[in-house]
Amino acid sequence: MDLGLAGKRGLVTGSSSGIGAGIARLLAAEGCAVVVHGRDADKTRAVAASIGGGASVAIGDLSTNAGADAVAAAAGDVDILVNNAGGAVGTSAMHWTEVDEAGWEGTYQLNAIAAARMIRRLLPAMQAKGWGRVINVASAAATQPIAFGPDYGAAKAAMLNMTVSLAKALGPCGVTANSVSPGMILTPAVEAWLGNLKRNMGWGDISLEEAETRAARELTPIPVGRIGRVEEIAHAVCMIASPHAGYMTGANIRVDGGQVQGVN
Repeated sequence: MDLGLAGKRGLVTGSSSGIGAGIARLLAAEGCAVVVHGRDADKTRAVAASIGGGASVAIGDLSTNAGADAVAAAAGDVDILVNNAGGAVGTSAMHWTEVDEAGWEGTYQLNAIAAARMIRRLLPAMQAKGWGRVINVASAAATQPIAFGPDYGAAKAAMLNMTVSLAKALGPCGVTANSVSPGMILTPAVEAWLGNLKRNMGWGDISLEEAETRAARELTPIPVGRIGRVEEIAHAVCMIASPHAGYMTGANIRVDGGQVQGVN
């Protein structure tokens, strides 16, 4: 199926590695002119170079207004904004009592406010054209909170709320707003976690694939029995970005192997 993305221009924030890089690559493969964003110039340029001649770069820290201004200026008018940049000031394993006020504020800046900054800067041009896609990348933790990393889960939950509010505010202007909520995805960080997990759980000298299966069965659990792949998130984003998805707005698409135990 032709997704109809050829000739569109898209900015993927936080795309110098991991899920964001995968989204940028697949959008480019569908014919988009992709803007790769990151804070590390070398890493960001390396991803853009691996994508090819149609990719450009935007460097800036989206937790600041100045950084957002620089990224918006480099990106120019875009048809698709994927707010993927995020993370936590501390670690995802931090307990409630370990996350101080600065951590809460910083994590909110990295996720919800960073997304709001880019929406404010890039949405008017989409509205003027009468077509656009805003896609916020949240997390399974937004709808199924866990005991650790409360600042991260709360910030991602805010992004879901923002998405629905934006969809209602946009109305029939031709711009849609949706979110994608990944579950556990096999990024380099998760591969490193699996390596540590094998040692900490006393699983012995098993392969990465065996550790993945055991983690998906015994720890999370994930009904499909494995951890997701970056490409699976990218495919969901490209589908939502497509002109064929014009009647989809305000939706949260879970790509989590059934990990979240809820209706949505």
